[in-house]
Amino acid sequence: MRLDEQQAAPAAEGEDFELDDCRVWMRLMFWSARQVGLDQHRPFFKWYVRFISHFIAVYERQAPAYAAVEAEWSADQRNIDKYVADGRIMLDILDTPPEFYLPRAGQPAQRRA
Repeated sequence: MRLDEQQAAPAAEGEDFELDDCRVWMRLMFWSARQVGLDQHRPFFKWYVRFISHFIAVYERQAPAYAAVEAEWSADQRNIDKYVADGRIMLDILDTPPEFYLPRAGQPAQRRA
């Protein structure tokens, strides 16, 4: 099963988006906008990047700083090809070492800060 087909584990329900989640989401939003040609109208696409930047702040306060970078990421076909080849996982964002997810004694596995 691909990552994008999996459902969140019940223990993960209700967790907030973290910075890496927000960056992946923004890349996918910008890529999808480019796929339908919205980037061809430059004033609109500039507005769209600002809109996403404003919107994502609801989920993670550091994420807006990445909006322009993630919009640029989506413009490079090599990035898209690598994303697909890697099993639709953005390893450059999600390459956190496995130890980061190991449970502490007596606690369920969770992402530790």
